[in-house]
Amino acid sequence: MNTVKLRRSRTLAAFALAIGLLVAFQPRQVVAEKAATTAPPPPTIAFEKIRLENGLELIHHVDESLPLVAVNVWYHVGPANEPVGRSGFAHLFEHLMFEGSRHVGREFDRLLETAGATNVNGTTSWDRTNYYETVPREHLELALWIESDRMGFMLDTLTPERLEVQRGVVKNERRQSYEDSPYGPSTLAMLDALFPVGHPYHGAVIGSMKDLSAATMDDVKQFFERFYAPSNATLVVAGDSDPVQTKAWVRKYFGALPSRPRPPRRVMTTQPLVAPKRLVVDEPVQLTKISMGWITPPAYSTDDTALDVAMAVLAGGKATRLYRQLVVEKKVASEVDASVDSNRLASTAFVSALAASGTDEKELESEIARALAALATTGPDEKELHRAKRRIRVELLGDLQLLNGPGGESGRAGLLQRFNHYFGDPGMLERVLGGLEAVTAADVKRVISTHLTPETRVTVVTRPKKEQP
Repeated sequence: MNTVKLRRSRTLAAFALAIGLLVAFQPRQVVAEKAATTAPPPPTIAFEKIRLENGLELIHHVDESLPLVAVNVWYHVGPANEPVGRSGFAHLFEHLMFEGSRHVGREFDRLLETAGATNVNGTTSWDRTNYYETVPREHLELALWIESDRMGFMLDTLTPERLEVQRGVVKNERRQSYEDSPYGPSTLAMLDALFPVGHPYHGAVIGSMKDLSAATMDDVKQFFERFYAPSNATLVVAGDSDPVQTKAWVRKYFGALPSRPRPPRRVMTTQPLVAPKRLVVDEPVQLTKISMGWITPPAYSTDDTALDVAMAVLAGGKATRLYRQLVVEKKVASEVDASVDSNRLASTAFVSALAASGTDEKELESEIARALAALATTGPDEKELHRAKRRIRVELLGDLQLLNGPGGESGRAGLLQRFNHYFGDPGMLERVLGGLEAVTAADVKRVISTHLTPETRVTVVTRPKKEQP
């Protein structure tokens, strides 16, 4: 799509309210006639995209409905870019970037809190690392200065002591999230089994204890100098900000940062497993859990969208197929879940069920497999398909009500970043919604039978660990 000129935008909530009031106060016959002949235009996010001479991308979206501005920076680097033996670097940098920079010092949090900033955080996924905050419009310049300073001058304040502190923080986070968390060791077993050693997505995003311990100051500096450059970053400014002033500030604070070549994006084709894997993990938990995982097509591919719908048919509410069959009818499970983790080189699909008390693990595993086979054979009915697509659509459109959403990947700023990252075009909302609406029951049947097969499956059985006498 072409870059569009900026205009004052209305929130989705206001749009929905206007439509609701219009419908509520018209005769049913008139409403029905209009619905048959007209449809509301697909939602869009107005934006302007420019590139600075040093390679930094700026995406600017104006919304004057609230005196707030979201600042959202994506570095196009994640675990997919980490060398073998140095896993966890991208996530480690997520922590180090809050440790200070040459001109800001370690006052990052205090300055933003004093300015009334909210939603200040950073996250890491396989393909990118982001940093974001929402500030009152009069403090936009402060946020831009802070983000530019840590982009250009973070290494100036990094010491071995600070590296060691954040290394310890990340290790503790890993313990809390995996080793010491119920079903956490089973999750690690699944992640290790899906992709082979050496694949960019092998293991967990947070990295291994061994690799985190091995990281040196030189390793960290080289990683920063290669990937934390303006040419490898995209800045989104979304909210109540003047386009001319915003671009002037961005050029002032970011434009002077030195240009470095953008690292080439990794290109590879990831094949599914050629044989099934089955793992048993004993944990100090009360209930058995069956988890199944598959390697699936990359983010935003046609089959990835259809698999998203298939997962919504399977789980996510009391009317979904797995919940009805395993929890309500068979009473073999107390919880069910199904999801797709979509990424650039490959995605992963997961289906899991927590056993009801007294349920045999073989029976639970058999019922999950039976439900998947049935969906692959008959596909979803009309109501299931409609409900699943509506749920995904509502979640996506709900992002339009926020400037910066949780995780920095949602909200309008997050959507612009996400579409720009995967498509190279921030204006893909209409196409993504169109792809969702185009999914048919036959598509769901096809992707289940093609990608979620027993032959390409990793199954992890979590068994309650017996107490030692």
